[in-house]
Amino acid sequence: MIVVKVDAISSTNAFLKEYIKTHSEKKMYCISAFHQTTGKGQRGTIWSTEAGKNLTFSVYLPGIRNIHQNTFKLSALVALALTKVLERHDIPKLSIKWPNDILSRQYKIGGILIENMMTQNKDGASIIGIGLNVNQTYFPEVPKASSLKSIMNASFNLDELLNEILIEMESIPNQFNTLSYSDVIKDYYKRLFKYKAVSMFQFPNGQLLQGLLRGVDEYGKLIVEFDNDRVANFDIKEIKMIY
Repeated sequence: MIVVKVDAISSTNAFLKEYIKTHSEKKMYCISAFHQTTGKGQRGTIWSTEAGKNLTFSVYLPGIRNIHQNTFKLSALVALALTKVLERHDIPKLSIKWPNDILSRQYKIGGILIENMMTQNKDGASIIGIGLNVNQTYFPEVPKASSLKSIMNASFNLDELLNEILIEMESIPNQFNTLSYSDVIKDYYKRLFKYKAVSMFQFPNGQLLQGLLRGVDEYGKLIVEFDNDRVANFDIKEIKMIY
């Protein structure tokens, strides 16, 4: 994988989109930023970090077949790759909060944003943005955020950690093309936060309801069972878990 490191940019995903326009699309690329000023998270939120203390990077993965048919399969593989690396560092009580937040002890330590691209011959590629809180310890506006340093009481080498993650990412296209959806989702469910547990959910109008998290469908929608055996599927902007 070709790794390009930059100083301060607005968004690694946006930078990488422009970068691949003038470079070979058959190669894997990573753009890693010392400081990302307006990184994006899920639901249109901003991923704000202290310069030089965290990992903010985007990866371009080509050669993903029929990506339009299995978008959540890719999402699950990316989240699993990140948790595998963190498990090797003994980060405790890791879980994936739908759709792609990485938690430790119910505190958010990482987030993933995926933008897929398709061609007419059904081959596809993806730009995967990852933000991982590593050595930052103060999160004044995000009470449920934490970092690897806060949790483990030790600093981490950013370059070494990035390299570990990229090694896992390099294998994702092959995994996507060869593994079945059922095998991938089985591993995802092992790490899914509050899977088969009753939780409180909030709707866009502010309404709160208790429901049982039943899983995620092939389109990435959350499956929740409410009273009277009513089961419904929700997109990311249609429901929010309160925890």
